Amino acid sequence: MAIRIYLRVSTLEQGFDQQMQDIKAYFNANRINMDDVTDIVEEHVSGGKSYEDRKFQQLLNRSMPGDYIYAASTDRLGRNFIDMMRLMEDAKRRGVIIVACKQNLSLDDDNSMAKIVLAVTAIMDEDERKRIKHRTANKKAWQREQIAKHGYFIIENGPNAGQKCTYVGSQKGHDTSAAREAAAANRLDAMILWREQSKGYNWVRTQLAKGKPRALILEEFNELHAADPDNYSTREGKPLSKGVLSKWCREINTLVA
Repeated sequence: MAIRIYLRVSTLEQGFDQQMQDIKAYFNANRINMDDVTDIVEEHVSGGKSYEDRKFQQLLNRSMPGDYIYAASTDRLGRNFIDMMRLMEDAKRRGVIIVACKQNLSLDDDNSMAKIVLAVTAIMDEDERKRIKHRTANKKAWQREQIAKHGYFIIENGPNAGQKCTYVGSQKGHDTSAAREAAAANRLDAMILWREQSKGYNWVRTQLAKGKPRALILEEFNELHAADPDNYSTREGKPLSKGVLSKWCREINTLVA
């Protein structure tokens, strides 16, 4: 018989200390020695994610009949009723006993009442997860509104309470978004500069202004490309295709408009 522990938190900012304390309290009350624990699995993942897509599935896979998996509480196992029912059936089929320490629930074949309690708890956990999601969405909407009006919002809770914040979400996500925006701006600047300096692009613009048919522009451009590819090419240095010509025409028409 192996003893295993499963710990889960939703974000990187959260720790596992409280869950481990709850499990140790259960172990002390039931005279289970921590030295007998085979392995401890920790992961940062939402409880809304199926157990099959979490490390919990790996824990089940290496468990044998008669093994125990201890979690601090039912909501660490998951917050989705249907997924929890599937997890229970999977554990039963393998002969693995799952224990939720805070609720003192042991899910084995002879404990039908505990399974009923877990099912009800799972429904309550799922409902709470929906409420948390709704509150979070409302809070983020308010933060975006404050940023739009004032350029910032005031942090209400946590170690940075009272400070101004100019972004919604995590600092890491904000930094990544800012980097993406900067990269996109750089690409746009490079494209505008190429359009201004490209002899071939501006030749196409001139021909369109003259009313020349696209088919003829395409034919003549590629003849120029064959003779002078350095000046008459796409940005990638290739001959002009129908698709690229259509794109250029849309851009030129937008610029003219």
